[in-house]
Amino acid sequence: MFVAASIILLDGGNQAVATTIHGSGDGRMSVGRVISRAFGFIASRPGIALGSALLFGALPSVLSQLVTFSAVRSAASSSSSLVAGFGMLQLLIMLVSLVFSGLMQATITRGLVIEHEGGRPSFGQCLAGGLRFAVPIVLFMFLWWIGLLIGFVFLIVPGLILLTMWSVAVPALVEEGTGIFGAFGRSRELTRGSRWRIFGLLIMLLVLFYIVMAVVGVLGLSTSALTNFDSSDGGPPLAFLIGAALSGVIFNLLWSTIQPSLFVELRDAKEGGGTGDLHQVFA
Repeated sequence: MFVAASIILLDGGNQAVATTIHGSGDGRMSVGRVISRAFGFIASRPGIALGSALLFGALPSVLSQLVTFSAVRSAASSSSSLVAGFGMLQLLIMLVSLVFSGLMQATITRGLVIEHEGGRPSFGQCLAGGLRFAVPIVLFMFLWWIGLLIGFVFLIVPGLILLTMWSVAVPALVEEGTGIFGAFGRSRELTRGSRWRIFGLLIMLLVLFYIVMAVVGVLGLSTSALTNFDSSDGGPPLAFLIGAALSGVIFNLLWSTIQPSLFVELRDAKEGGGTGDLHQVFA
């Protein structure tokens, strides 16, 4: 169970409602509180949430789709050098998307924590707070990706363990200034004792994402069939580009709001994080 305290703020006759969800203080993580806090932030701050998702999620997804269609056309023309070149470009876009995902997590983390502490975050404030950590996030995401890749190569299970154990590393890096390597250790510390619940939450998130993507995919294929698209005509159909943008927005929105919400939940449950504590990092 969780307690939701709705704070009504009056500012020059304009009424705004902010919802802050606090831990129960029993030392136990609640999946319900994590989800409620994440979706509550999306509802209360749609400009920050959707703006970040469009900037850091939709753009890389659309670029990836354009490169993929170009590679398909090159393969059809039997140009092996072009196919290899597009393959390298696709890998580069994947790495850029990974970095963008980290930057979005940083941006959303800033906004969610400020709101959790009773503040009223703005998109510019959150974006500046996230970009402040751009360099360490680039290095961190590279190490994170290498670690998970190695883990998944060894029978998948180690990769799942690392994914769960490092699930709040980016929020820790941004909000506590742990440093790149310290973020891994801080996440490992916070998730200890709650990893089965976190793993269940990640699986739930993955299932939800694929359900939404299946719906988006069916709609995209239906629209493409109606337009009689032929890949030899040139670029990808508008339906596929819209689908790529939606997939990028949805995935990054879910992933990047759940992670900071989980970080706040674990910190409150384990250490009783109080209002204003995390904000001091940016004082």
